[in-house]
Amino acid sequence: MTDALLSARDVMVRLGGVTIVSDATLTLHKGELAILVGPNGAGKTTLMRALAGLIPADGAIALSGRLLAALKPRERARRIAYLPQGHIFSWPMSVASIVMLGREPHADPFSGTSAEDRAAVERALAVTETSGFAARSVTTLSGGERARVALARALATQAPVLLADEPTASLDPRHQLVVMELLRQAARAGNAILATTHDLTLAARFADRVFVMDRGRIVAEGPPGEALSQERLSSVFDVVAEMIDLAGVRVPMPVRPR
Repeated sequence: MTDALLSARDVMVRLGGVTIVSDATLTLHKGELAILVGPNGAGKTTLMRALAGLIPADGAIALSGRLLAALKPRERARRIAYLPQGHIFSWPMSVASIVMLGREPHADPFSGTSAEDRAAVERALAVTETSGFAARSVTTLSGGERARVALARALATQAPVLLADEPTASLDPRHQLVVMELLRQAARAGNAILATTHDLTLAARFADRVFVMDRGRIVAEGPPGEALSQERLSSVFDVVAEMIDLAGVRVPMPVRPR
């Protein structure tokens, strides 16, 4: 396909002398929401950090055909927005100021905030439903509110590739659905998005394509109904799952440990 925005081939990551990710190959396409799932310790976060260029990795990672290693950090930051787990904010900055940090890769050191910057921040605040507390210090917010602020900052970058590690963690059920729908809309607008989640139901409902990771390797890839089969969930997650119809989609429901 010619719409590949990010491609990775035979990616291997070793940390502290231990191989965490091995032979990972994937492609993210324009207009696609892909979701990476796997048990704890499978290597999902390490792979995401490697794809974002935040840790060294062997193999080849490219953005629109250009090797990631050949891009300057600022150029890379304009092309990839990375949303890490945790949403830790140490400084008592306003929410609007935090979200404005997402525009830093586009900043001109000789000019102030542009109208384009302000528009991008306002839109990111609006779609993440954080406009109502834009003036508040981020340190006064709940964990779920901080998670949405972190997503707003990533969206404000307007990068064509978004890597979101556990974007629905700490969110209540409504905002889990809001965030997943938001990611799907961003994909439909032309972005390539890869998100991780432990919620297999959300993955099945919202993903265009699912990658399943186990023990540092991608062991399955495909539409949710194929990648999240009962047999796969048994072998990778060690659970027995039932398949149920939910809003017209067949989704897995883990029912007991295997």
